[in-house]
Amino acid sequence: MKDIHPYRSYIIPAVLAVGLHVGIVFLASTTWFEAQHSPRVVPFQHIKAELIDLKSQKVAGNQKKSELKKQQAAKREADAKRKARKKEKQKKIAADKKRKAKEKKAADTKKRQQITKAKAEKKRKVDAKRNADLKRKQDEIKRQAKAKKLDAEKKRKADADKRKQQALSKQKAEQKKRREADQLKRQQEQELLAREQALADEVAREEQSRRMLSQDQTAKASAISVITAAVSANWRRPPTARNGMVVQVRIHLLPTGEVSDAYALKTSGDEAFDRSAVNAVLKAERFPELQDIDPEVFDRNLRTITLKFKPEDLRL
Repeated sequence: MKDIHPYRSYIIPAVLAVGLHVGIVFLASTTWFEAQHSPRVVPFQHIKAELIDLKSQKVAGNQKKSELKKQQAAKREADAKRKARKKEKQKKIAADKKRKAKEKKAADTKKRQQITKAKAEKKRKVDAKRNADLKRKQDEIKRQAKAKKLDAEKKRKADADKRKQQALSKQKAEQKKRREADQLKRQQEQELLAREQALADEVAREEQSRRMLSQDQTAKASAISVITAAVSANWRRPPTARNGMVVQVRIHLLPTGEVSDAYALKTSGDEAFDRSAVNAVLKAERFPELQDIDPEVFDRNLRTITLKFKPEDLRL
């Protein structure tokens, strides 16, 4: 690039500035002469003048040259780095090609070895299968011959066993007939004895049931009498009690005679009347006479009882 002299670049602006000033002077003188002959008002005109700094333009030119040199140096450095990267890439590509060629050669060698090994294995399997088939055929021939021999022996034994079995069957049939006759006789005797024993057991059970029922009724009547007397002594009828009211109170008892729980099973419709009946039972707390009753009789009859409370009386 050809250098431009710094002073040449200021000639044209200087000429223009001088020409501009000459024009201004000319216009001013013309207006002045015209004002002497005929006074008139000339509108004010703004004139813009620019001062060109030659020194600053020279500095700017030097900076531009310096920047251009830096750009050229940076470009040369970038080109050198690009060439180095390209060379490194080509070197890497060559190394990869060499490695891949080596790997392909090793893979081809391994593949050929595998093919050879597979062929040998296939031949071994074919030979083994042929030998196995031959042995299986020989074994089958031997098995069939042995089977025929065994069948003949079995048939001979079966015939002998059949004749023997027929004789045994006849003997067993006769023995069975005699056993059945004896068994029938014993069965008839046992059935007769069983009927007699069942009749005796039934009579005994009925007798025992009557005794238990009598015992239960006696124990229950005695217990209820004791409970009724104790509860009646504790019962305080409320003023709201009226004839015709009935409340059923369920009482849970323990074998010791203690009251474990009491509640209105069926209400009379009057809360005070129901509560008075329940309180009469709870106030009794315990009936000592009940602990003398047989536990089985107690469990059957007195574990839970129900009392009916009426204003006019108290009964079960």
